[in-house]
Amino acid sequence: MSISEAQRWGYNLMTTARKVVLRSPYKQSHAERTMVDNIPVVVVRASLFLNQNLMMVIVDLTMACTVNPGSFDGVRLLWDLPQVMTPLVGEGTGFESQSFELGVEGLLLDKPTATARGFSVVQEGHLIQIGVPFGAEGGHKKSLVVNNMYKEMYVIFLMFEHVFSTLYDDGSSVETRHRMLNILKTSPLQRQPFSLDQTVSDDQIFCVYLGNIPTDVELEEIHINGKQLMSESTKWDAIVSPVVHNNGSRAYKLRIPFEDDTVHWTHLGEGVVEYSIDVNFTLTIVPQRDSYFHHTFITAKVFNAFPPEVTAQCSDKGITFWVVSPPRAQALWEVAVDDEPLTSKLATQRGYRLQSDGNKTTLEVPAFSVGYEYEDINLSNFYGTFKLLLRDSKTLAVQTSSSKRCLFKTQDMIVQPETTTTLDRTCGPKQMDGSRVLFEFRVDSCGTRAMVGN
Repeated sequence: MSISEAQRWGYNLMTTARKVVLRSPYKQSHAERTMVDNIPVVVVRASLFLNQNLMMVIVDLTMACTVNPGSFDGVRLLWDLPQVMTPLVGEGTGFESQSFELGVEGLLLDKPTATARGFSVVQEGHLIQIGVPFGAEGGHKKSLVVNNMYKEMYVIFLMFEHVFSTLYDDGSSVETRHRMLNILKTSPLQRQPFSLDQTVSDDQIFCVYLGNIPTDVELEEIHINGKQLMSESTKWDAIVSPVVHNNGSRAYKLRIPFEDDTVHWTHLGEGVVEYSIDVNFTLTIVPQRDSYFHHTFITAKVFNAFPPEVTAQCSDKGITFWVVSPPRAQALWEVAVDDEPLTSKLATQRGYRLQSDGNKTTLEVPAFSVGYEYEDINLSNFYGTFKLLLRDSKTLAVQTSSSKRCLFKTQDMIVQPETTTTLDRTCGPKQMDGSRVLFEFRVDSCGTRAMVGN
C-alpha cells in the first residue's frame, strides 16, 4: 500500500537521514494476536520499501507488545512479560539478554531510584515479573466515597526496556532495544476503618483506637452521644491524638474521662455504674472534601462506685456532718437537704457552714436551722434530727440517706413567763415551772388565725 493509504489505516511513517520510524495503533486489522509463554502478545509485521540512491531498500520490521493488563495481589501490581519475545527473534538465531530497565511516564529510572521506590524485576523461568508497590512514587492514587465507603485506585504508567542481542552463525549480532509501556491500575479498593475498644475501667478513661485511615483522609469531626466536637476546638487536642506507624499507616486515638459531661452513665445498683459513649467519626478526603462516617458504641462498668461515706457528730450548738466521696465519684452523687441540693448558696441562705476540701465536705448545721425535725420536747431538753439525702445526680432518685439525732438542752430556747397565754385561754401549757412554760398545739388550734396573701 502507498504511504497515504497506510496513513488512512492509522499507520504513521517518519524518515530521516539515519532513522525510520513506523507507528501502529493497537487493534490494527493487520495485527496478529499470539501467545508467547502463555502471555498474550500483539504482533505487527511490516516491510518498508525505500528508494535510496537509485536503489530500492527493503526494511523488514516486527513490532510486538504484550496486552495483558497486569494483576494486583493486594500489595503489589504485577506485570508478567516473556523473557524472549519470539516474534522479535528470527528462527535459527541465538539470543542474549543485556539489561532490564524500568521507567515511569516514559522516562527510564536508574537502578538505585527504582529500588528505592520498591520496584522489582524478577526472572521466573521463561517469564519476567515486574512488581510495583501500591502507592509507589511515580504513580497516583484516586480516592472517592461510594455509599459511605472510602475507595481508592492506584494507577501507574510503567515502561519496561529490555536490551538483548540476536546472535548469528557467522559471529555477527544485532542489538535490539525493546520498550513496552503499560498502564497498570488496581480496581477500586475499599479501605474500611475499624475501631478498637482499649478502655481499662480502672483508669476510668474511655480509650478508642480508630485505624486504617488513608494518608489523604483527615478526622474532621466527632460526635459523642450527639454532641459535636470540631477539630478546631480547644478540647480536640486534649482528647484526640494522631498515631503514625512504622509502615506508614495512620490512625487516631480518642481518650475521654468517664466524668466528662458528654459521657452517659447509669447506676446498676450495688456500687456498679455503667458508662457509655456513642461515637460517630467524620472522615474527610482532602482536597475534594468528600466525607464518610464510622460509628461505634462502647460501654464500661465500674464496680466500686458506692455512695459517699457520711459521718456525723453532735455538739452543744448543732450537728456536724462529714461527707467523704470516693475518687472521681463526685459527678455521680448529689447531696441534698429535703429536696434542695446542698450548695454554697443554700448553706448561706439557711445559716449552715459548708467547707469542701478535695473529696471531703464538712457541713455544720446549727440547732434551730431549717431542715431539723424536733421531737420529745420538754422544758429540760428536746431531740433534733437532721437528714442528708444522697441522690443520683442524673435522675435525682434518692439512693440512700444519712440522718443524725441529737439531744439538745432547752436553755438555748426562748423562755416564756407564766403569764403568757394563747388567744384561746382554754389551751393550757404542756409543761411549766417557776420560770418557764411549754406550749404544744396544732397550727390550726388554740386561737391561731389563717391568712391568705403574700
